[in-house]
Amino acid sequence: MKITKKSLNHIPKEWFFFNPTNNLYDKYFFKISNKTGVIFFYEHKEEKKEFFKKIRPYIMWCKGRGIDFFIQSSIYWANKYHALGIFFDKKNFIISNKLYFNTIKKRFLTAGKIHNLTEAKEFGGLLNLVFISNVFETSTYPEKKKLSMFNFFSLCFFLKKKKNFALGGVNKNNFKKLKNKYLYGFGAISYFKN
Repeated sequence: MKITKKSLNHIPKEWFFFNPTNNLYDKYFFKISNKTGVIFFYEHKEEKKEFFKKIRPYIMWCKGRGIDFFIQSSIYWANKYHALGIFFDKKNFIISNKLYFNTIKKRFLTAGKIHNLTEAKEFGGLLNLVFISNVFETSTYPEKKKLSMFNFFSLCFFLKKKKNFALGGVNKNNFKKLKNKYLYGFGAISYFKN
């Protein structure tokens, strides 16, 4: 798929971060509509092999329902399954991907998590979709520190030319507190349980 500005205009405003190696969220996954996109991700390097073994039925389900999806850190798998894009974060933003980034951006949208201004400066320019994290405390990752509202709004402003999404602890009520002209939508895990 050739990436155009039109591709960016039809991006879902909500994204379900789904780890196929963790069956805990399967029942919520199969309830999402095509208004929700899916970010397929894995937590740890040792899950990578299992992740790519288990991902196929979820992708086929998404494709059958017209649901946009991103695959974490793999040009090969994103190409094989015709993903809308590739998801990167600091842990898996490897040098080989950086070298091929111009090629990647011609074929796929790029998305990633940003936690602070340093990461925004380092990776923000390479991404089409930016998930600013952690906006609130989360039940999924209670040990992760949340951003201050000032830092969140500052990151949105700094990354104003990107499609910015809030990530971490977002629900219908607290999302209203985050709205600003540089915020496009949100990503979540637990939100989709409701």
